[in-house]
Amino acid sequence: MNLKLVGRKISVAIITASPKEGKLIFSEKNLEKKENSKKADKYKVGDTFEGEITGAVDFGVFVKLEDGLEGLVHISEIDWALVEDTRSMFKIGDKVKVKVIEVKDGKISLSIKALKPNPWLEAEKKYKKGDEIEAVVIKFNKYGALASIEEGVSGLVHISDFGSEPKMKEKISLGKNYTFKINVFEPKNQKMGLNFVK
Repeated sequence: MNLKLVGRKISVAIITASPKEGKLIFSEKNLEKKENSKKADKYKVGDTFEGEITGAVDFGVFVKLEDGLEGLVHISEIDWALVEDTRSMFKIGDKVKVKVIEVKDGKISLSIKALKPNPWLEAEKKYKKGDEIEAVVIKFNKYGALASIEEGVSGLVHISDFGSEPKMKEKISLGKNYTFKINVFEPKNQKMGLNFVK
């Protein structure tokens, strides 16, 4: 039993009422959920706001929109460039501009990158399939290496280009520039595939 609540008036929602058994079950949380849903319903997709960072986690950042209501900026919606550590980018209390991208079940999904110019639109004018380009290796993953041709525009060099992960890491290193050939280029889907040249 929570002794802090003894003698206090609280708002509750009825979950179950069973006169036969003489049972009445209340929930304080359910009411909070309903109130949050009402608050969230005021927000529409496309709205932009200034919010305050309330927490940074591995999968994104939480932004306070008003008292008692937060939205999530998923890590994929923070920037066009690769984001690996939200905690190094944001501190609690930081003010950020956000755009509402989804409102569902009392939860609000937000985007920071939607308010920044899309670098793929510029890239579409400069590059095409078959081009040889210089790119910097920014990450290794189980599929191969991610190489960036400019801020926010990167493509995957498949591990099959090298034969194995150890061979890939022999040939290329993080943070270094190499020549690649574009074999897939779909700017509208922010997708690019690269082949290692040298």
